[in-house]
Amino acid sequence: MKNFKLFLGALFVILTFSSCEVDEAIPINDAPDLTIEKNISDNRGPTITFGRYYGRCLGNQCIETFKLIDITLLEDTEDKYPASGTYYQGNFVNFKGADKINTSEILTNFPLELLDSKLVTYGTPDAGDWGGIYLEYQDGNYHRYFFIDLYTKNIPKYLIEYVIIIDKKITEIGKINNLN
Repeated sequence: MKNFKLFLGALFVILTFSSCEVDEAIPINDAPDLTIEKNISDNRGPTITFGRYYGRCLGNQCIETFKLIDITLLEDTEDKYPASGTYYQGNFVNFKGADKINTSEILTNFPLELLDSKLVTYGTPDAGDWGGIYLEYQDGNYHRYFFIDLYTKNIPKYLIEYVIIIDKKITEIGKINNLN
């Protein structure tokens, strides 16, 4: 019995000290062959994918989708109309001017009521050609997506402020992109 206790004690010490190794993070610029999402391993907060879409529209401003990973803002290069029944699959990349955009209110104002809701669609997004918002939330506990009407009279009051924030942020990003 004494040998078994000694063995367990030694095993505990070995496991304790071996778990204290520090892995160095690989800077994004040193690993060009990896996508930005794979390099952001220190992400401690949720990832929010958000976009605005219009079905009957011309030009590249009809569909804009972005992904916010911690404080890193990425833009989708595919600009696809979001499909019902699935998460948005895009090609998210860094873009010039992203560091000039304050994204803190996107996370801090996220309506947590959405995560407990069984609904996926709020209002009738883009039904009257007034557009819709695609919203996706992912963290260690949740992974949900939503389609939200841009016509705020069609959505619950708790969503109105957030839809306005997302709509204004996408417009702001567009203005910064046009300067580049």
